[in-house]
Amino acid sequence: MLSKKPRVLLVLALCFGPAVAMAQQYTVTDLGPLAPSAINSWGQVVGDYKGHAFIWTRLGGRRDLGFLPGGTFSSAAGINDLGMVTGTADGPGTVMPHTPDEQKVICSTLTQPFVWTPVKGMKGLGTIGFASFNNWGMAWCSAAFLATGINVLGNVIGYNPDIGSYEWGFLWKTTSGMSLFTNGYQTAANGINDRSQVLGNHSFAFFDQGSHAVLWENQLITELGTLAGPDPDWLYCSGGNGINDQGQVVGWASTTAMYYCPSAGDVPHAFLWTSGSGMRDLGTLSGDSSSSASKINLFGLVIGSSGNTVKWQSEGQLGGELIQVVGRPFIWSERTGMRDLNALIPSGSGWVLNSAADINVWGQIVGSGTRNGQAHGYLLTPVNPFQVF
Repeated sequence: MLSKKPRVLLVLALCFGPAVAMAQQYTVTDLGPLAPSAINSWGQVVGDYKGHAFIWTRLGGRRDLGFLPGGTFSSAAGINDLGMVTGTADGPGTVMPHTPDEQKVICSTLTQPFVWTPVKGMKGLGTIGFASFNNWGMAWCSAAFLATGINVLGNVIGYNPDIGSYEWGFLWKTTSGMSLFTNGYQTAANGINDRSQVLGNHSFAFFDQGSHAVLWENQLITELGTLAGPDPDWLYCSGGNGINDQGQVVGWASTTAMYYCPSAGDVPHAFLWTSGSGMRDLGTLSGDSSSSASKINLFGLVIGSSGNTVKWQSEGQLGGELIQVVGRPFIWSERTGMRDLNALIPSGSGWVLNSAADINVWGQIVGSGTRNGQAHGYLLTPVNPFQVF
């Protein structure tokens, strides 16, 4: 069931949207030499600048979020509608035990997720692990845990890149701390909505072979499948990148059967998954062979990239966007299909948009590109935010 705020926004969109017949156009706000990663409903943007996490607002500009005590870097990954920011930073921290018979480990330095608020600043969340397993002990201090998102409850999700050929996604709750998704050799949590549904990937083989997109709810896992349908032999791959409050999921899925997937020989397509219809191929922009969807907003607007170059993460790194399509950022809607965002901004602006990182409920989009040849972050704002695609 939709919360009160989304229901109000949906009514506004349906009332005002049909009055606008023109094609969607955007104004472009230059965010400077920043790399945006997320935007909330209030237009607050977070991202990275020279190894520092930042938050940007229209009135206040860029604000450095700083480091953890004794730390050397920070990177922002998500922001909720209360202005809470999550990301990854280094600094002193604790590896909590995964089972009661294990011991916690105190680390002088630990790469860990953080939560930042305007009042309390940055707080490290520590990590979790099998610290006593095979006498690994202090080895867990070198195990990085990377945050990927946060919801309105302040719950944080993410993954660790690799621990002895294993990888686990995690969920940190304000009420109970951190837990792991251990549904296979490899799991990763890439998205969370305000209903605390968690989206990610899992694989029952080493080195992410045959990874599939999955949905966790109350630790119960739902397999989202592939564009080829049921895949008992794990010859096709898929990965989930974004989820909205209606439980709609977007990501990528392979279009060719391969003995070892994902791999550089595969050709992924962006997908949209719903519980009623399953996985749907969103295609590509004209002239392109590959695509990947990164985020979806409440009204089903999807952003991502379309192109002919595909980059794969190295083996044993299932988290984040396992594949990245290099090309042109797109926006997709049920009514208009997939469109190049570069065609929807003012001509002669000097901008070339390279990627789209996030979209909020009003259809504002943040990402990276170049302006007059210089790398800058951007914020796109719809000319009419109530237009229904």
